[in-house]
Amino acid sequence: MENLKWYQISRKKENSYKKKKVKNQTGKNRAEISIHILISFIIGIYPLLLFEVNVGSFRIQHLILTLCTLGVLLYCFLQIRSGEWSFHFYRNRLGFAITALTFYVFIKIIYKIIITSEKNLVSYEYEMTILALSAIFFLLLSKPEFKVYYLDTLCYSALVVFALLLMKYFCGDGAESVATVLLKDKEGIASYTILVCIIGIWQYLKCKDRLRSFFYISVLVIGFLVLFVNQSRISIWIMIMVFLVIPLIERPTAELVKKDMQMFFIFLFMLCNMSLFTNYTKMFLVDIHYDIEQSVYLELLVVIGGFFFFKYWNRIPEGVDLRRLVMRKMRRGYQFLARMTSIIFVGIILGGNCWSNLPDSFGMAVVKGFAIPLVNEAYQGKSAFYLCFEQFGVIGSLLVLTVCVLLITEIRKNLRLDKPITSILVLIASVFLVQLLFFRVSISILPVYWIFTILAVSYKEKKEKVSVSKFKFE
Repeated sequence: MENLKWYQISRKKENSYKKKKVKNQTGKNRAEISIHILISFIIGIYPLLLFEVNVGSFRIQHLILTLCTLGVLLYCFLQIRSGEWSFHFYRNRLGFAITALTFYVFIKIIYKIIITSEKNLVSYEYEMTILALSAIFFLLLSKPEFKVYYLDTLCYSALVVFALLLMKYFCGDGAESVATVLLKDKEGIASYTILVCIIGIWQYLKCKDRLRSFFYISVLVIGFLVLFVNQSRISIWIMIMVFLVIPLIERPTAELVKKDMQMFFIFLFMLCNMSLFTNYTKMFLVDIHYDIEQSVYLELLVVIGGFFFFKYWNRIPEGVDLRRLVMRKMRRGYQFLARMTSIIFVGIILGGNCWSNLPDSFGMAVVKGFAIPLVNEAYQGKSAFYLCFEQFGVIGSLLVLTVCVLLITEIRKNLRLDKPITSILVLIASVFLVQLLFFRVSISILPVYWIFTILAVSYKEKKEKVSVSKFKFE
């Protein structure tokens, strides 16, 4: 019988029960608590502020975000004088770039105030958003710390948002006055749902409790439904890439691969059957359309992929602990699929309007059905970089681009397989930066993405201590 080679990891648990001296640092604790309260507010409550109210030149969302972040930053600075809080400047190119962008935006605000008259009113929304994001950056750098309950907070908050969206999709009315900001922004719905789905997937992969696992599966099913009804092709492609990338940024244990493929199958199963619901039922009261022929071809791809997956999976002998078995060869298959999917996506975008010139014979109609809507969505949407040039000019846009490039550099440095929390933060940050290429992120979810991105850069996670041993099965 063929010898099978596997890799098994055994974790070394360390008993660290050393008592540490507790000092009276009440002021410092208050500063840190205020930062955690701010983060919890932005992640859990701020995305629920979806009603549309204008306060002078601001929307209520911009005003609340600016006042909360700058208020907490000012409170923490007041603690410096008494030595109860310390400010740590990120002394590298990223810190200097964000500082330069902040000063540029501050000067731009002063300039707008000077030229503003009663007849010539201007908006300060984008400038105040940059100031708020800069304040979050400097607050998180003081002591980068991640709490797992941040992720659960977002999942609980997402159920409220999803309920409002489903009310719109199935009932047609009743949610316009409460969720006006999000219902007017298709790209914002896609961006928000992608973030919730990524967190739900990661929480499900790490969860060992059956009841909590069922909760995360429920959140994901509702999130997938919202994503498909919203019908953003770019967001669907991004989610497919997320499923393929997770075994690459995490240690690919058999348990992780199994759970990841379970959610991927649910995602594809729902996507394939959306054409049946939209063409043969009147469940949804919004204008969406999925082609049946495309669904059939997609189901064929799912069957082929499932055949190769189970052909390899069935080679695992019975009685092996799936949580400790690392599937290195299958990881190479994920690398191949992720690269191929990326190349196909970029190739479709670069093809532009030329896809409409293809003939309808030899299955080309299906290719056109996949490519043309994706290209139209990519070209019709306003990317975040376009909005930067529109609002901040050449200098401000170059500073924003510099910050994004430096973020990518710092994120790559912090990515390691033995840092599981950092891995999910890096994945969220990467998805956030990819979204900036195609559509602007809604103000309701932009601060949440920014928090996870800064933590992906600055969070110092302790490495998992594992020993890897190679063995064979007869």
